[in-house]
Amino acid sequence: MKILATCLVVTALGGLLGLVLPFWSLALAGLVVGGLLRPGGWPAFVGAALGGMLLWGGLAVWADAANAGILSARIAAVFGASVGMLKLITAVLGGLLAGLGGLLGHRLRRSIS
Repeated sequence: MKILATCLVVTALGGLLGLVLPFWSLALAGLVVGGLLRPGGWPAFVGAALGGMLLWGGLAVWADAANAGILSARIAAVFGASVGMLKLITAVLGGLLAGLGGLLGHRLRRSIS
């Protein structure tokens, strides 16, 4: 249950922070949620990572649909990958960024208390 709550809060907070801050705001969202919700070590990482994957993967799909896949097809051709692989890499990077932020929030909370 803590993983699901962490995932949903990181997705919402990361989306809101992403409107006014750069890409690293997702790590900040994971840090805040991992510190305040106190989900534990692995649940903080997994929940935040799932939230980050959901957010960045969803944004990649949305951006791809917004321009009919033209831009992502050209970028995928530059890297020699498929469009689906490009979206998967984007989601994994977002998950890693948020997950490490969530784990850092948990560790900071433990070191302070």
